[in-house]
Amino acid sequence: MKSLFNAYWAFTKNMENRAMDYGLNYGNPKIFLYLMRNEGCRQIDIATNCFLKPATVSTVLTTMEQRGLIERRPSAEDKRSYEIYPTEKGKEMFKVVSDGLDDTTTAALAGFSDKEVEQLRSYLDRITANLGGHSPV
Repeated sequence: MKSLFNAYWAFTKNMENRAMDYGLNYGNPKIFLYLMRNEGCRQIDIATNCFLKPATVSTVLTTMEQRGLIERRPSAEDKRSYEIYPTEKGKEMFKVVSDGLDDTTTAALAGFSDKEVEQLRSYLDRITANLGGHSPV
């Protein structure tokens, strides 16, 4: 179904453009949104829930850490892994990302009734479940 694929890419491109306006890189918005709802998660959790490769997440997290947006803390349960936490600067950037997501969603759903929005949400949730995923945000 080309329409679903086209809608996904249009939405993603819009979010990427907004993220780039604030100096964020590809992957930052999705990871930010997941991290803010799951503070202390591990890199593998982010990769799994954001449908990204662990190597991609590692690269994005390293850049975010260098920019002071996140910090990695040794896990108390597994000394070989780290838990990821947003810094105060990261939490401020999250607000920007969250507002961008809200703006993009509002633009995407312009002209839809509340009932249509709820139907669309239900359909997208079912598609995600059918494909073995779950919502990262």
